[in-house]
Amino acid sequence: MRKILVTGFEPFLNEKINPSKILLDWLKRDFAHQAETLLLPVSFTEAHKHVKSYLQQNTYDVILMLGQAGGRNKVSLERVALNWIETEHPDEDGYKPSRGVIEEGAASALFTSAPVTTWKEVLIQKDLPVEISLSAGGYVCNYTYYQVLQWLKTNGKASAACFIHVPYLKEQVVDKAAGTPYMELETMKAVLIEILSQVAAISK
Repeated sequence: MRKILVTGFEPFLNEKINPSKILLDWLKRDFAHQAETLLLPVSFTEAHKHVKSYLQQNTYDVILMLGQAGGRNKVSLERVALNWIETEHPDEDGYKPSRGVIEEGAASALFTSAPVTTWKEVLIQKDLPVEISLSAGGYVCNYTYYQVLQWLKTNGKASAACFIHVPYLKEQVVDKAAGTPYMELETMKAVLIEILSQVAAISK
């Protein structure tokens, strides 16, 4: 059985909930036998440290990193993490870094080794709303993704890490502009269950 770590984030930017946290709570309750979970703070300085601490103490075959991407209407499988920060919003610690590279002298971009094309094809065949994204943004999600991929590369780890962005939930858009995309929680769950099934199937 493959060892899997799934991470998610606390609410941020004045949101009361974060669908990635809700998904994490659900996994912890109903699928603890299949994956370990780790809740992260929305913090440039702390989030990646939490993940790396887990990776130093445990070896995982696959790391699935969940986050919220308001404004998207599909679950986004992030193919690449950019060595770049660009945001107008401070993190939940009140820290807003300057625009620029995450790590001087490091690769401009790091690509996931997870089979995201295969995952997408399987999910689409099951009529689930998913896409491959080439931008995880310029905020804490991308920052953490890049740091984790860089750590795995530097330490010679074979773990496959993939960031997965999910849209807003319906209750998050009631006070937003008309037409703001959202997704039902059950649809997000279905996508995640199928990805976990795909990960498990590799070891059979």
